[in-house]
Amino acid sequence: MSRLPQGRAVGPLRVDRASPEYRKAFEAYLRYGTPIDLRTRLEAKAKSKDDRPTTHYIWRTQGDNKVRASHAANDGKIFAWDDPPPTGHPGEDYGCRCWAEPYAPDTDESFTITLQNVSDEGAPWASEDFVRHYFLGEGRAVTVRQTGHLKAVVAEFRRKAGDVPTRLPGQIADAARLEPGSSFNGDFGRPYPMKDVAFSLGNTTIEGVFRGKIKRSHALLELRGTINFELKDEFRDPLGLGTIGSPYTEIPFGKPYLITDRWGGSFSATVLIDGDKSKFKYVEP
Repeated sequence: MSRLPQGRAVGPLRVDRASPEYRKAFEAYLRYGTPIDLRTRLEAKAKSKDDRPTTHYIWRTQGDNKVRASHAANDGKIFAWDDPPPTGHPGEDYGCRCWAEPYAPDTDESFTITLQNVSDEGAPWASEDFVRHYFLGEGRAVTVRQTGHLKAVVAEFRRKAGDVPTRLPGQIADAARLEPGSSFNGDFGRPYPMKDVAFSLGNTTIEGVFRGKIKRSHALLELRGTINFELKDEFRDPLGLGTIGSPYTEIPFGKPYLITDRWGGSFSATVLIDGDKSKFKYVEP
């Protein structure tokens, strides 16, 4: 039984001759005659691990002609402490003067939603155009793009939910956090007031489904996937007679009609696994 300088008793050191630590120590012995002292190396390595402020680092060299070519190739690159490059971490190789600059990927959360198939087919309908179709359209459904309001409706949806970290991005991130595998899916949907876009639309339901892939990287999730959106509304009772009738009182000769549409999208995101520390976490409105 030997003792460290602090007086703590330790058992005999078991040497793993296949370990990277032994290989480096043996190479230093052959090249420079440095005694093999694995206990000091392992204890220093354990201590340095405890002192690491981040999970990743940026490799930095001294920038002179004494830097090894293999270490110069690492300069400026980002590595994880638990996934060292072939050279080992900075300072581990004999005589290495390189150092690790802390890098915190945890602060680099992002969420991007890109939409497709969002276009209009003509000038926006005014309120009288919606009423005219109520009387003359014989109940025929129309798409929002046919009314010329899809771009504006989608922009309003993005403002209220699509680009809000605690709404749709938060729902997608939360669904990924609950999935232990490499893929995930979920759905969403609720009514959104659209009278500021087109008074005749009122409260419009926008719902959909999303599917994606997950890549785990230490404290982060990297997400990639697709979203399918669907809008559902109905134009009826333009005089508001339903407020005195139940459930609706239609005007004679008028026929209510559906207003619908669909569009697609994709998302790419980097979010924290710990939702309590993430800005991308769903909050019930």
